[in-house]
Amino acid sequence: MNRRISDMVKRAVVLAACTAVFAPGEVVLAQGGDGFLFKEPHVTLKFESGYGFQRASSDIYDFLTDELTLNQRDFDAPYFGGEFAARITERLDLAIAVGYQGASKRSEFIDYYEPIGDAEVPITQVTEFHLVPATASLRYFPFERGRTIGRFAWVPRSLAPFVSGGVGFVSHSLRQYGDFVDFETLEIFTDDFESEGRSFLARASAGVNISLGQQFLFTLEGRYGWSSADLEGDFIGFEPIDLDGAQLIGGIAVRF
Repeated sequence: MNRRISDMVKRAVVLAACTAVFAPGEVVLAQGGDGFLFKEPHVTLKFESGYGFQRASSDIYDFLTDELTLNQRDFDAPYFGGEFAARITERLDLAIAVGYQGASKRSEFIDYYEPIGDAEVPITQVTEFHLVPATASLRYFPFERGRTIGRFAWVPRSLAPFVSGGVGFVSHSLRQYGDFVDFETLEIFTDDFESEGRSFLARASAGVNISLGQQFLFTLEGRYGWSSADLEGDFIGFEPIDLDGAQLIGGIAVRF
């Protein structure tokens, strides 16, 4: 009986030793697999929105604001967009962004009215201005964005400031529809005027990433873009339209 008990004790000791040797390795492998501990991210996907402020300095804006009840700030508008960013190095990303900015404003002529009986009725129209920018940018982080702990864990910085510069294209659309005045005959007519085109865009920005845990972050960013385009269609005869403008952007992103 004693020998049998001794054999059982030996088997238990061997089993415990095997468990001590092999089990930790299995646990480490499991924890180190994808989905258990957050590794250093290489891709970021972001939805962003904000507001765009147009410089609006070319002669088409002067004409519209002189003749109609419009001002330069009527061409400012909300902005919505998305961005895909891939990490090149610890401090450098390549970011591809596409967005939309659109304004619509009802207006009327300042010095002209339509006589109807004894009344003078405003001559009204709607002005729409749309921008669709698409850019590729390099984003530089002057400080490390996080630190690696051990072999598997990565802890992000709470704040990660950055600067960025890039190029791309911006599509624009300027449209007016409603009632207008023929300045030669003073006749009132209804029409729909539109110009569309695409032009080169250069952009610079600065901002900061604010970590909301290991995987999510909030971004604040200020941008400025430089672009101009020839007016075509129904707006021939004007100088190239000024598309320069600033944007204040906030975004929610997830990193993988």
